[in-house]
Amino acid sequence: MKRSCIVVFVAVVVGVFGGCSQKKYFEPKDVNLQAEFSHTLPASIIHTSRAGALLKNYEVLDTSGKTNIEIAKGQRFLGKEGAYYLVQNGCDALLLIDSATKTQSELAFNKCVVSATIAPQTHLSQSNMFLALVSADNSVIVYDVAHKRERFSQKLANITAINTLAAAPVFVDNKIIFPTLDGKIVIFDRASNTLMRDILIQSDKFFNNIIYLVVKNDLIIAATPKRISTIVGNSKTFNYDGDFRDLLLYKNKIYVLSNDGTILELDNTLKLLRKAHFEYARLHGIVIQNNTLYTLESHKYLIELSLENFLPVIYKVALPSKKSIFYTHDSLFYDKFYKRF
Repeated sequence: MKRSCIVVFVAVVVGVFGGCSQKKYFEPKDVNLQAEFSHTLPASIIHTSRAGALLKNYEVLDTSGKTNIEIAKGQRFLGKEGAYYLVQNGCDALLLIDSATKTQSELAFNKCVVSATIAPQTHLSQSNMFLALVSADNSVIVYDVAHKRERFSQKLANITAINTLAAAPVFVDNKIIFPTLDGKIVIFDRASNTLMRDILIQSDKFFNNIIYLVVKNDLIIAATPKRISTIVGNSKTFNYDGDFRDLLLYKNKIYVLSNDGTILELDNTLKLLRKAHFEYARLHGIVIQNNTLYTLESHKYLIELSLENFLPVIYKVALPSKKSIFYTHDSLFYDKFYKRF
């Protein structure tokens, strides 16, 4: 049987200023400080996702900043929970790999997975493990590992292209919140095995998948590249529109990287509190440590932004151009170099 494929594109934003096609660059004046990316990985990064980064030697760099497993050529890393890593063979079988023993369990499957989450449990074992999956045809799937079968699957609206920063499903009590590829979040009830609610975030046709999804107490934050939404107390919804590259929740504030070189600070109702603009800057990665935000401008500068006064310090960096970036809660990784904060 011939399988239809969906091409996954990387969202690239090209700025056009004043009708001129000549590209503009961030050029800060009087930058005398230098930042060193003095640590090195075993190999360069060749692919990244929300779940982790794949190195050229096929080691996996996970969100803890560690490389504990190596996968085969053609396999894709989908996520980690406890000692278990989830990997897919192309668009076929899923593999659960125990990082301690390196033993693998193969699960029958036949769809390309875009994002996935292993259900978190106190004593995680394959006998009571469930997977929440979003596939490239915009299906949401609950997979029962013990019985090696899909417990639930539903295909949603057709989509055309996918931003590589695809958010992963979130397990909350007896529910699963799925980020879809057509700009929605859908809530699955595990007790009744049904989708109980869907919430439209944005209805654009292209690159409209949910790129960020966080659930904290009674707050849900979901974002596409064009809209951020917060749902407070399961009832009140707030929206903020723009052109976004990435965002991060930190101490009940939402910090946003915009494609026009602006860093935004929003509250839970998406009220704009503060912003810092860097003309023509292309911001990549967002790390917050010790009340300070760090982001890379292309491969030339590291921007350090104090969250006390929102004043920046800019450092020169010496990094190769046009390489992959990945970040964890405390580190920025670029190509094979990284810096911890």
